[in-house]
Amino acid sequence: IATLPTVMVMEETAKPKETFLRNRGVYHDLGEKVSRSVPEKLPPFPDKAPQNRLGLAQWLVSGDHPLTARVAMNRYWQKYFGTGIVKTAEDFGVQGEAPSHSELLDWLATEFVDSGWDVAAMQRLIVTSRTYRQQARINSDHRERDPDNRLLARGPRIRLSGQVIRDQALFISGLLKEELGGPSVSPYQPTNLWAEMSMGMKYRQSKGDDLYRRSLYTIWKRTVAPPTMAVFDSADREACWVNRKETNTPLQALALLNETGFVEAARHFAARAITEGGDDPLTHAFRVATARVPTKEERSILEAALNEYRKEFTGKPEEATKLLSIGESPPTTLDGKAPEELAAWTSLANVLLNLDETITRK
Repeated sequence: IATLPTVMVMEETAKPKETFLRNRGVYHDLGEKVSRSVPEKLPPFPDKAPQNRLGLAQWLVSGDHPLTARVAMNRYWQKYFGTGIVKTAEDFGVQGEAPSHSELLDWLATEFVDSGWDVAAMQRLIVTSRTYRQQARINSDHRERDPDNRLLARGPRIRLSGQVIRDQALFISGLLKEELGGPSVSPYQPTNLWAEMSMGMKYRQSKGDDLYRRSLYTIWKRTVAPPTMAVFDSADREACWVNRKETNTPLQALALLNETGFVEAARHFAARAITEGGDDPLTHAFRVATARVPTKEERSILEAALNEYRKEFTGKPEEATKLLSIGESPPTTLDGKAPEELAAWTSLANVLLNLDETITRK
């Protein structure tokens, strides 16, 4: 029992402390005594709900509360469309922006409550809607009348988050381990990063399957965010971010092309393309990464790049073997394929993982 982890737990006191208004803000000049309650503009506590944090929780999810379901659905919508129905997701008050589609938000909130607060069902509802499944192409009329897509005349086109980009690369390569639950894991990151930022604290990199688990399980130190995710604008967790910023920088491409995890994913992706692609591994690889077939022009560019990579590795088996050994997984090998050929395909797979179309939802 002594080895089990312990956590601090708060509990209500038998007799809550009395609370008073402070006259003119003076801490010891007590004015009117006040009791626990909720704003008069909002519905009252449910019948028999205790006047404590448990009662507050019951009030929030009672179904009569006008904000809980709307705030939640607005954030879900924001996750898929980049902008919430209420653009100021951090402020639903009078100083925030009015909803672009108030009846839609009301309906989504009602559906959420009626579903029994089924989060998965609401995600499915959004992504299977005709609104979400529209093409993201923008024409001149849309650009002039609705550049921010507040009228929802086209599908969303937003860059994926750092966590999803990493998970996608692992999934495409076949490395992703989809085990649910368990403790945090420590994937690749630069040597001594924690030591430099945390007064000598050592980072213990995970081994085996733990290196390839979803980014949801990545250990997070408040003062040192996982570097690859930080490059892709993840919050630093020193403050609450309701809406992530989105940037486009050369450093992001540098990370996708050179970070250990992505290079390792690229070599496994290359092996998958050759193994599963049959007579046309290039088209197969492109389709896996982008969900479509390459155009003639795109195919010509990719074939030229592949031939260039083949020339680069010709006569350099040591360099090819070095590339095919990056990461903790066993070096990539395929019967009948020379290391130079696999290295060339790895370089091409690395490019495909770095395409704007691969890391953008549209």
